Amino acid sequence: SRSRCPSFASPGRPTQRSLFSAAMAQLWIMGVPPGAAKPAVKTCNMGKLPENEGQKQQYPGVSTKFLPHEADIIYGERLRNEIRTRDPPSTRKWFREHRKKKQEEERVSEIYRKFREMSRSKSEALLAAGSASLR
Repeated sequence: SRSRCPSFASPGRPTQRSLFSAAMAQLWIMGVPPGAAKPAVKTCNMGKLPENEGQKQQYPGVSTKFLPHEADIIYGERLRNEIRTRDPPSTRKWFREHRKKKQEEERVSEIYRKFREMSRSKSEALLAAGSASLR
């Protein structure tokens, strides 16, 4: 008697099941075989895909040859370099010196203001003492 289990089939001889599946595969390669159910999936055509969809630049100025994480790093570095060029060390030095000069000017103007107040109060005291002695 013949066994239907493929593990007991002789290794050199194909089984009836494998012959049937090979024949069906050949039929499906040529298209839908006669008598087979047609695919029941309803589809619609939305037009052609845009060309080079995979080649769309993620970041401006960064080549599409880079991997996404590499492109992100390169774009970040470019942004940081732009920020550095807007605020170079010479500009920072100028603002630091300018702040010091302004503080010094304010300190000197405060000294002058206090001196004027003191001289005004002394002159008023002398005028008051002089007018009191004249009476």
